[in-house]
Amino acid sequence: MAAGPERDAEVDETKSAIDASTTASTGTTSRRRLLSATAVGSVTALAGCAELLGSEDPLRVSIWSGNYADRFEEGVVERYEADHDTEIEIHRGWDEILADIQSAPEDNPPFDVTVAEGNFYYYGRQQELFEPIREENIPNTDGIIDFYSEMRDTEYGLPVDGAPCTIIHREDADVDPEQWGDLSSSAVADSTGIGVDTGFWWYPLYAAAIGMDEEDGAGEMHDEAYHDDVLDQVEEWNVQSWASSGEDIWQAFENEVIDVAQWYYDQTAYDIDDYDGLTHTMPEETTGWLNNWCVVRGTDKRDEAEEFINFLLDADVQSEWSEHAPMVFSNEDIEYAEGLEDDLPTTTEEAQDIAFPDWEYLASHDDHLSDQFSTIQQQS
Repeated sequence: MAAGPERDAEVDETKSAIDASTTASTGTTSRRRLLSATAVGSVTALAGCAELLGSEDPLRVSIWSGNYADRFEEGVVERYEADHDTEIEIHRGWDEILADIQSAPEDNPPFDVTVAEGNFYYYGRQQELFEPIREENIPNTDGIIDFYSEMRDTEYGLPVDGAPCTIIHREDADVDPEQWGDLSSSAVADSTGIGVDTGFWWYPLYAAAIGMDEEDGAGEMHDEAYHDDVLDQVEEWNVQSWASSGEDIWQAFENEVIDVAQWYYDQTAYDIDDYDGLTHTMPEETTGWLNNWCVVRGTDKRDEAEEFINFLLDADVQSEWSEHAPMVFSNEDIEYAEGLEDDLPTTTEEAQDIAFPDWEYLASHDDHLSDQFSTIQQQS
């Protein structure tokens, strides 16, 4: 999810469809404003052509760009097409996913089923962009680990895949971070520097909150009284690379700009051997992201979309998917690929060690946190 895609391609030219008085701005746009933006002309042509398509049209699936998409096509699409004799049409996207749905006619969406990380899932529901899930059509719902099905409302989307955050670090540097609190250590402060994600600012903030250890987990992020303290913690970090993609992180290491980075397990576990002198440590208590998969409003393939989500929830499918993508999966019966089983949760108790951002709470603080995070970045 977090690496590879071009996050700002169309967003800087968008305008809000929810609040006409709010306009998007390059680089520092708040996530609430960003995700309520309507991409100008991004899918009009696609939507207009839909009327000409017949009943044999492919199922259109919107997914994250970058190597998430590459691994999804290898680990999921090929098997689904073979098993169901159905063509899947992949739409690679990023910030424009919700905007594309908004800008299309309600009865003629740009795709039939979409991925939605917690932020996207929250704002998509507020904007009524998804159809309610009919669980009677998705029997594999019964296999979802309780923690994942309970941490968010699943009326409009079911939890399937995600990843925890991990700490990448240089093996020959005088740093050996094991927990998020170590990013505030003197060893890391005296190192060349730290790299953090700037596009999804809530993950560095949640990592900082976990490291502060004032509240359980990332409880500081769920108490407004601690928000400025969390921001101060990030400001004190020796951040030298504000990364918008995995490429930025790897390049910062190669250019000797950083010795340590906050990044994502799915973009690290299978990739790090490609880079000399780097290793990673996933803290025992960490943060991370999780996708809820949704049926797009107005699709005429609602049954097929639900069948596809049911397929994604199958334990055997997720087990094979993990061979291609080192991610957290939601089925309690998954058998992770070799090398992943010690890091990734398979029970509610283990899943609770990942502090997934709570957008039911964060939404009312989105603007302040986003703006302050951007200020820290600009002044660093």
